[in-house]
Amino acid sequence: MITDFVRIGHAPDDTESSRRLKSLSAICIFVLMIVTFGFFLESPRSPIYRAVDIAALAAQFAGLIALHRTKKAENLFHVAAPPYVVVNLVYFLLNGNREGDTLPFLVISALAVVVIGPQKSRPWFVVCFLVMLIVPLINDYLPEITLAINQTTTNPTGSLFHSPIKQPLALGEGLAMTAGVFFVYFLTYSGYRQLEAARELIELQKAELEHEYGRSERLLENIMPRSIAKRLKHETADVIADDIPHMTILFADIVDFTPRASRMSAPDVVAFLNRVFTEFDVLADKHGLEKIKTIGDAYMVAGGMPEPRDDHAAAVADMAFDILQVTEKISEEMGERFTVRIGIHTGPAVAGVIGTRKVFYDVWGDTVNTASRLETYGMPGRIQTTREVYDALSDRYTFEPRGTVDIKGKGEIQTYFLTGSGAAET
Repeated sequence: MITDFVRIGHAPDDTESSRRLKSLSAICIFVLMIVTFGFFLESPRSPIYRAVDIAALAAQFAGLIALHRTKKAENLFHVAAPPYVVVNLVYFLLNGNREGDTLPFLVISALAVVVIGPQKSRPWFVVCFLVMLIVPLINDYLPEITLAINQTTTNPTGSLFHSPIKQPLALGEGLAMTAGVFFVYFLTYSGYRQLEAARELIELQKAELEHEYGRSERLLENIMPRSIAKRLKHETADVIADDIPHMTILFADIVDFTPRASRMSAPDVVAFLNRVFTEFDVLADKHGLEKIKTIGDAYMVAGGMPEPRDDHAAAVADMAFDILQVTEKISEEMGERFTVRIGIHTGPAVAGVIGTRKVFYDVWGDTVNTASRLETYGMPGRIQTTREVYDALSDRYTFEPRGTVDIKGKGEIQTYFLTGSGAAET
């Protein structure tokens, strides 16, 4: 479209509709300038008429300059429209409607609606309405003024307001044109207001969609890691699964939770678990670990997934110590002691997304099963680990050998209690 090539007044931050309005305004001014210049070259044409033509061209050119400098379409209108209305009023008084001098008064108030807005356009409507109503009524009362400078072959007397070539509007024509001003303005005004209402509705719906999208994004990131959520949205593969060669799993379970829960109401049980696991969530974020899930009163967290990290075992160990401190703090605040058993194991695993409804990110493998068994066969208030965890951390953390433990499904495994951070004694 031609509007794509006319870029007068465009600014980098303009919306598409703003750029198009500026381009259309500039095109309209160019067309008016061409028409006005055509009248200027018309022969015969008296110096008075040519002076009015120059005034019209000057007003139009000033509007383009204002648009170019201020980058605002309304400034073009404010600069060009007032003198242009005055010029056309002069034409109307001199010519009647011989050169279509009533046309600007039909459209300029409607143009004001589009360029400067419905509210600011009302004075322009009043002006145009009154011009079209009054000028035909006063035509017969205009004075007979003759000027030599206004003499042409078509106007030998040089009359200003009653020249032979003037085409004054009859009363009926004037009333019809007045009604035309009203209807053109009314239709433009109503259409623009409806367009504004539609835009407001679209913006409201857009805001609601963005809010819901953000909410769904947060919910998705709450049930799985951000990187996995991103892959789930963008990957076309039916299965999202990863082999993880090195990772660490921690299980923490509340000791004697079942008898404790039997003495509590349902809201109290949920509130208690929410209090405890919310604190654990904070610790997982603090140490950069990934909460996998809660299973009843058990909490499962992983290090080294979905993004690999070299210090995953140390980060999980640090969280385990913090869990013991948090449970002590909550016990003091509740006035009733509770403890947890913690099991940690490090090794390979498989992780991925399962399900099409209530989609779930989980991790599987012997590392997970071993960590779960270590928690089950552990001791209250202690962190039980395997030889693999000991080998990974013994240079930075202290351990207490527990010996071999016969674990269901695993047989006898050598286990250790993780007791503190710092280099082990030799």
